[in-house]
Parts: sequence; C-alpha cells; structure tokens
Amino acid sequence: MEFLMPYITSAVILATFLIYIALLGFILTWVYYDAELRGINGWAVTVFTFFSGTIAGTFLWLVLRPKLKPQPVPVNQK
Repeated sequence: MEFLMPYITSAVILATFLIYIALLGFILTWVYYDAELRGINGWAVTVFTFFSGTIAGTFLWLVLRPKLKPQPVPVNQK
C-alpha cells in the first residue's frame, strides 16, 4: 500500500486541477457570452473577471451587469 500512495496522491491532485480548469473555462465562457448578449465587450469583461479572481469577478459581474433589454418576439402569420 505504501508503494501506491504517491500515485494515488498524484492522481487526486491531477483530478482536482483538471476539475478546476474545467470550471474556470465554463465560468469564463459564460461571462463572455453573457456580456456579449448585453451589448458589452465580452473580452474586456472576461479578462477583468479572470484577473480580479474568478469567483470575486463573477460576483461583481452578476451585481454590476446591465439589465437585459427585452427583444420582440416575431409572430408567424400565414
């Protein structure tokens, strides 16, 4: 069992790192598309979110983002 312990520890650390990278990618992608949807430069908001700490930057974006303007729904007429 002592022989396998370094490999198990390395696998847990690697899995944690990969999950973190996946969540980081998901959050930053969502922030980018949400900013673009609201008419703001998505890259600027994404870079700000990343460098301000992903969790803190995301909460700041959620609090400070502009309201979404309602879009008219097209009506199909025959």
